[in-house]
Amino acid sequence: MSKRRKSQDKPKSNSWAILVVGLLFAGGLILVSIWGATSQMANDAAASKDVTLGTPLQIAAPTRMLGDVSALPRGKVSHVDVVYFHRTQRCTACLNAGSYSRETVETYFASHLQRGVMSFRQLNVEFPENAVVTRKYDASGSSLYLGVLMSGIEYLCPIEDIWFYTNNKASFMTFLQKTLTPLVGGL
Repeated sequence: MSKRRKSQDKPKSNSWAILVVGLLFAGGLILVSIWGATSQMANDAAASKDVTLGTPLQIAAPTRMLGDVSALPRGKVSHVDVVYFHRTQRCTACLNAGSYSRETVETYFASHLQRGVMSFRQLNVEFPENAVVTRKYDASGSSLYLGVLMSGIEYLCPIEDIWFYTNNKASFMTFLQKTLTPLVGGL
């Protein structure tokens, strides 16, 4: 009988050790997840800030929504406004679309930004101060638009093909550069 008591007691003492180790492990996981969530919130907050480069179009021109840049009429372009819209919470593809769009404009069109014939804006659709622009472009989430001023009319064009390139920075930048270059060639 004494053999049984010893064998029964032994697992109980191991159970306490396993319980303590398990609690320590779970506590560590909780701390790591809190730290990760705090870090992600800081990243989201930093990534949600609005950005404006160059001089956005200031005149109240009549607007026309087009389905694509290829539908633009022929004529001389006076100004191009590149606008990336997003929500506060974004996935990797949405974060890439915003940063790659900005980098493309800064890299290949810096002189156009400086002269005020092109602008880049990154706007959070959830911020009340962006409501007028968000409604104008009919944006509701992550999306890239061009506002192209020609002959006193601003044509609003979504650039939907960017989503094919958000996992490859070089391809994204090449695609957007090739889209913008014909529009600003004479500016």
